[in-house]
Amino acid sequence: MSLAMEDDFGIVYVVENAQQFWSELDDILTMPRGAPPTLRQLDGMMSRWLGICGIYHELYLQTPLQLEHAVDLLLDSELWAFHSERMCENLTETAKTNTDPHAQLVTFNVLLRYGQRKADFFRAQKRWATLVPLLMDHMLVEIDENEDGVIEAKLRLVGVRLLYEVCRWQKLSVAELRVFDDSFIDYLFDLVEQTRHVQDETFNYSVIRLIVAFNEQFMVASIGDREQSGVEKNRVLRVLMRRLGSSKTFGENMIFMLNRAQRTPDDLCMQLLVLKLIYLLFTTKGTEEYFYTNDLCVLVDVFLREVVDLDEDSESLRHTYLRVLHPLLTKTQLKDVPYKRPQIKYALESLVRDSRIHDINPTTKRLVERCLGGQWCVQLKKADDVSRSSTPSDTVAPSRSHLGLPASVDGVGSGTPGKSLKSCRSAENLVAKGVNGVNGVNGSRVTRVGAVRRPSNASAGSFSGVATAAPSPSTSNPRSLTHAGKELLAQSMWTDYMSNDHHILTTSICPPNPMLVVNYLALSTGSLHLPP
Repeated sequence: MSLAMEDDFGIVYVVENAQQFWSELDDILTMPRGAPPTLRQLDGMMSRWLGICGIYHELYLQTPLQLEHAVDLLLDSELWAFHSERMCENLTETAKTNTDPHAQLVTFNVLLRYGQRKADFFRAQKRWATLVPLLMDHMLVEIDENEDGVIEAKLRLVGVRLLYEVCRWQKLSVAELRVFDDSFIDYLFDLVEQTRHVQDETFNYSVIRLIVAFNEQFMVASIGDREQSGVEKNRVLRVLMRRLGSSKTFGENMIFMLNRAQRTPDDLCMQLLVLKLIYLLFTTKGTEEYFYTNDLCVLVDVFLREVVDLDEDSESLRHTYLRVLHPLLTKTQLKDVPYKRPQIKYALESLVRDSRIHDINPTTKRLVERCLGGQWCVQLKKADDVSRSSTPSDTVAPSRSHLGLPASVDGVGSGTPGKSLKSCRSAENLVAKGVNGVNGVNGSRVTRVGAVRRPSNASAGSFSGVATAAPSPSTSNPRSLTHAGKELLAQSMWTDYMSNDHHILTTSICPPNPMLVVNYLALSTGSLHLPP
């Protein structure tokens, strides 16, 4: 199939296949050699490129990747490199005057792609003030959600994405925000519910991003306004409160978006915006229990992962997670549902532990202390104290999970038994079978492992610290020990290593072998010599 296009200079283009289409795009964007082109020639190049893309859009630019490639050809050309400001003005006028939906789609994609490369482009308030009403018109068009391939659906999606970028990069005034009235915000929530079953979640998630960006705009615009309450000033929160029972998909997908977020700048920004709206829901009377309990449990899992995994460059995002965590555990249904509280406590404490090794951010410390001061944590600490006081001092230390948590709390609330490392019982077996009747140097009989276990603060990362720890008075001189006594001391040091949880501090350092301790004793008494 071939279509003909005639430009403003009378040149007729007839494209018969994809190869010819891409070749024509390259030729159009090639700057003429010799005399510098006139402004009319530059405008003509832009017009021809846009015209051929619009006419053959449905044939050769069907997929997002194909359209993106065509746009990149323009943005990487000499025409755009040296005349980008003039070309942007031309495209802005084209978007307002050209009624061809295919040409509008290409135009909006160029503006979106260029703004993603150069964020300052979205900060031009005068340019976007004239385009925002046009974008809203495309979003308000009624479309059959099962026909996402129609041009109107594509225009609606790019309109949502452009408006999101504008809200993300600009600070809109109260007057500028009036155009987004209650009915428009309500319509956005309806779009989220209407597209919940659409297989491609791109549009659904894009609308949610736009809603949380509007929430940020209303929050910022209301700062300093003491005449109205927070709910009255924030149009997003006000509309959502009226439809709490009919906007469950919105809440569910916000959590899914947090759970699937990557470490890209765009996703990091999205997480901040989503968390701010969630914080408002948790701290506003009447919306604390907006989310289902199961969704709150998923949210806890996300928080546990993110507060620990985020790097130092994302410290502000970690602070936002910690700010939201406190009302999540004290204001919602989770105040009565003890879901993974030991894991939460351990994760929070890990953020402020080892202050002698690395600096602790004061904001992080303050937010962690606020979370640990909640009633849920106070009750948990009391339960731990009661459990420790009822445990005999000479019992074998409990096994622990790979996180350092007692195995008894690993998997709390998940409904599945937690996986943990088993305690080493080699010392117990050795004492039971071969050392039970051995006398020490002072003639006392050892009857259980607890008799040879002693506390130690030696570093887990240094085997020499274990091997050279100060021995008890009865074994102060290794040369005075019998062979059986040396084995007993070696097993004592090994059991001490295991009982003080040194084996769970790191997975990259293997715990010492008991025989290595025996060899160390032999070396200290002169009965073992290293090879030259």
